[in-house]
Amino acid sequence: MTIATRRLALLLPLAAATALPLAAPAAAADPRTPLAVQSRVYDLVSRVENLAGTERVSESRSETTYSLQAAVLFAKDSADISAQAKHKIDAIAQKIAQANPGRAVEIRGFTDNLGSAQHGLELSTERANAVKQLLEKNPALSRLTFTAKGFGEAQPIADNSNESGRQKNRRVEIVVPTR
Repeated sequence: MTIATRRLALLLPLAAATALPLAAPAAAADPRTPLAVQSRVYDLVSRVENLAGTERVSESRSETTYSLQAAVLFAKDSADISAQAKHKIDAIAQKIAQANPGRAVEIRGFTDNLGSAQHGLELSTERANAVKQLLEKNPALSRLTFTAKGFGEAQPIADNSNESGRQKNRRVEIVVPTR
């Protein structure tokens, strides 16, 4: 007996002990019966940003988020909405009214990491409340409820180590549920 046949003789009993029984042949499927197919639904997100990067819209199956950089809405270190920004918010309000959401719309304020964390939290809250108050005055949205929350420097979307990143992080988001 050669070495190869001896190895095979040693492995055959081991293979027989671990062999799986063969399944019985499946019965023929009835062509009139629909097949049950396991499907997956992915929550894809579509993001559209203007060329300057100051306005962004993100859409998923569950919500649409309108994001405006703080520079579009407010003067530096202020929560007073500019006249130009009121027009942008009114345009978003019309889109919200057309979407006909059934639940509360959430307004979120964010800042960069410059200054104290407490000041950033207060400023982001004031800015979110300013946008909330403007939306609440819009007659097309009278049946909706609004909540406002400031997050300060939490949840950055860009790098806070450079000005362009900090600029993106200073923003207000209007989150509209879609179902």
